Amino acid sequence: MASHGLKAEIRRALESVHVKDLPRPPAVIEFPSNAVLIQCFETLLEKRILSAPVYDHSTHEYIGFLDVRDLVAYVIHSEKAKGSRHYSLKDIVDYVPLVSNVAVTVSYLARRHRFQPVDENATLFDVAKILTARTHRVPVVKDGRVVNIISQSVIVRHLSHHIQDIPSLLSTSVTSAGIGSAPVTQCKSDTEALQVFDLLDQKGQYGLAITGEDDAIVTQTSVDDLKLWLKNPSSDLMYMPIMKFLQQIREQDVDIHVPVLACSEQDSLAFVLQKLDATHSHRLYIVDALSRPIKVISLTDILGLCTKD
Repeated sequence: MASHGLKAEIRRALESVHVKDLPRPPAVIEFPSNAVLIQCFETLLEKRILSAPVYDHSTHEYIGFLDVRDLVAYVIHSEKAKGSRHYSLKDIVDYVPLVSNVAVTVSYLARRHRFQPVDENATLFDVAKILTARTHRVPVVKDGRVVNIISQSVIVRHLSHHIQDIPSLLSTSVTSAGIGSAPVTQCKSDTEALQVFDLLDQKGQYGLAITGEDDAIVTQTSVDDLKLWLKNPSSDLMYMPIMKFLQQIREQDVDIHVPVLACSEQDSLAFVLQKLDATHSHRLYIVDALSRPIKVISLTDILGLCTKD
């Protein structure tokens, strides 16, 4: 477990920053609750974001977030249950009613992702506590409207850039911090892509390890890869081995990051933080001497260093 000294240092570093001090985007993308579903998903993909807040103008309240990952779940269920074939975003949205027993609207999907805001006087530590409770983004609200959205990555980036203020990160190893979860969800590199993403959906996780010969890790995949697939959705790709699927979709995106995503149990927490920040990754795998993944460290685990007992 993380030492009291480490927890105290991280907490001080986060409490010293208020959310009003963070850079704001020029505008926050949000959707009205009665918006057309396909148009909202098209906007999310065009703007290269996973989610956006949904506002109900009749009640003057936000009801939640619309998330691309919800659409991914319907794709998986449709491919499996109905044998549907998808070749455009419209195909996918049109098939949603076939695999749902409720009316799937922007409002319905948004309510699945709770809206838990903070005001501008909140600290990054206040936000971190919310982000460790199965929440992936925290909206900052001023005068009733969202002016910023803080993700787990924002806090990890802040810690990575201020390691000099948290010396215990340099002296604390992965092992001594007791960080990481096991067993690691993983698939072989020749597993059909649809099976891989179905496993992610079943586990309720956002990423998993892809292993090759002797169970050594070769890469990872996540819902971010399915977001790339949604730009040009083709069912044919879903029935390829996962490695071929990843090669196909990632070559279409010049900004895709395929990081070296492993560390050893002896590496420092500072190393882990800096690697997560540099690669824009949401998870990093602890591997043994044969590069086999034995634990996975998520951004939630990092934030839990200072927020959990």
